[in-house]
Amino acid sequence: MRVLALRYFAGALSTAELPMAAAESVADGWDSPALCDLAGRGSGEPASELEPLLRQALDDLAVPCPEESEAERWLLHHLAAQLADDRLAPVALAAALMHREVGAADDTEETLLVLLAQYCPCCCPDRWTAKEFRSWESDVRSAASALVASALAGPA
Repeated sequence: MRVLALRYFAGALSTAELPMAAAESVADGWDSPALCDLAGRGSGEPASELEPLLRQALDDLAVPCPEESEAERWLLHHLAAQLADDRLAPVALAAALMHREVGAADDTEETLLVLLAQYCPCCCPDRWTAKEFRSWESDVRSAASALVASALAGPA
């Protein structure tokens, strides 16, 4: 349930996807009246009906509703892991986080965010040489791998 909430509040899960995600949570053993209600809803229902059900389900299950900053940091880690697994390109990671307010909590997050902020799809393709672009991609991949490794290692 926590990951469902983080995905939703980070914008990685749309309102239309909430009923199916709720149904998957029920299948995984989570149970509350609000969650079952949400799981039975259609994907075309308005956010004004679905989001309150998610919030109620989280409350019913004693799962804290994530703060926006926590959800944004979760998204950063999630996308960095996709990049580290070669399921996402550095440019796609930069684009996914371009207009977001992700606050870094440590140096590994900060390093990746600074590198991502260097790329702008409007001007960089014309401004950077192929060598500069490949170097940036390599640096982003290294920073993403370091972030994933630091998350796996846990707190010192």
